[in-house]
Amino acid sequence: MQVIVSLLYGFFDPATKGMLPQLVSGEELTRANAILASLRTLSGVLSPVIGAALYTGLGIAAVFLINGISFLISGSSSVLIRYQHTRREFKLQEKGFWTDLAAGAGFILGSRAIRRFCIFFLVIYALIQPVFAVVLPLFFRSSLHYTDTWYGYLQMAILLGALLGSVLVGVVFGKEKEATPSLFIGCFLQIVTTTAFAILLFPRSLSLLGNDTVLYFMLLAAVLSFLGAALMFVNVPVQTFIQKATPNEYMSRVFSIVGMISKGGMPFGALIYGFALNKIAVHWTVLAADLLMVFVSVVFLAPLLKARDNTVQQ
Repeated sequence: MQVIVSLLYGFFDPATKGMLPQLVSGEELTRANAILASLRTLSGVLSPVIGAALYTGLGIAAVFLINGISFLISGSSSVLIRYQHTRREFKLQEKGFWTDLAAGAGFILGSRAIRRFCIFFLVIYALIQPVFAVVLPLFFRSSLHYTDTWYGYLQMAILLGALLGSVLVGVVFGKEKEATPSLFIGCFLQIVTTTAFAILLFPRSLSLLGNDTVLYFMLLAAVLSFLGAALMFVNVPVQTFIQKATPNEYMSRVFSIVGMISKGGMPFGALIYGFALNKIAVHWTVLAADLLMVFVSVVFLAPLLKARDNTVQQ
């Protein structure tokens, strides 16, 4: 069942991201993406609470029933969206899905800017996401003396940080014509928070602050919350840039591949972290990932800074 749900979401997500640029103006695209990111994050915050309450009061069968009804409501709402779909004329030699996917990949490879963004996405997801999925639970279990309830609070702090970040992107940068200001801030915030996280992992920090104190937990939660916000400062402008740079006929295909790249970076990064953590202490592993992130950000952002300076001079 979960495989089917994930497969259907794979159809739904690229279509909605590809449709959005045709529903809002280019000036409102950043704000629209930020609002959607905020709603997705908010659902991630509320759904465990609502699900637990429904499961306790009504049982698992009622939870599945309500979940199914929510899908029907979502689908019915999508049908009501006024959207003009332009049908393409298929040639006899075309082979459907694989031809479309190859065309999308060809467009990405042919566009230097989008190709760079996709590589940046892949590296960032490979470096950051395993911090939440691999490093944090391992460190929490092996080095900290808190209950599982406190771990749940950390997860909530990450989601609230992501929610705050997506809201701030929409409010502060919603009217920006370029995505670079938010992207620069996001990359800088990622580097700073990852460095702070690595410092908190060092044994010296644990001995000074204590591995079971409220102070250490508050610092750890604050750093992870800011890291979640930084991801939104990067994710939203990159998505907006790709939407603006992609023609409508390639939009869904491009976002299908971008989704594959970003989601593929997570297991790839987790595999690398797994090998590294078997040989290297967790604090040195995260610090090395942080230094690699600095290098990638400089290499990626330097051409954007140069292009923006040339635009200002002209």
